[in-house]
Amino acid sequence: MEFTEEQQQYIDGLIANQKATWEAEYLVPAIAERDELLQYAPKQKTDEQKEIEQLKAQLQHQKLVSSLEKANLSDFVDFLDVQEDEEVQAKIEKLNAVLEARKLSNNYVPDNHKQTNAYDQAASKNDVTGMIGAKLSKLFN
Repeated sequence: MEFTEEQQQYIDGLIANQKATWEAEYLVPAIAERDELLQYAPKQKTDEQKEIEQLKAQLQHQKLVSSLEKANLSDFVDFLDVQEDEEVQAKIEKLNAVLEARKLSNNYVPDNHKQTNAYDQAASKNDVTGMIGAKLSKLFN
């Protein structure tokens, strides 16, 4: 079915009119709302910013490694995750305190150690008079 030129213009006018109404009622408010919400969207980082952050993280890790090596604690690099320089010193001090406490608790402490008295000392030397003297001294004290 073909339209006359007048009918075609009328139909095109209706379509343009409906399109303008739709744009005014729906499209423009939706775009305005989107633009308003875009201010809350997280900023996209550029490649340079990402590289700078990566380099900062590497520098911070190197500082951590250096500080731990100075304190002879380089074995603990993998266990510490520190963001600021002040935290590095605090963590190193805590780690040293824990290690010192462990050193003290790991020292040899004999469990079968008992006090030896004069009688036991004389008995170990096969000194009969010393053994008798130790027994008699208990009687008179």
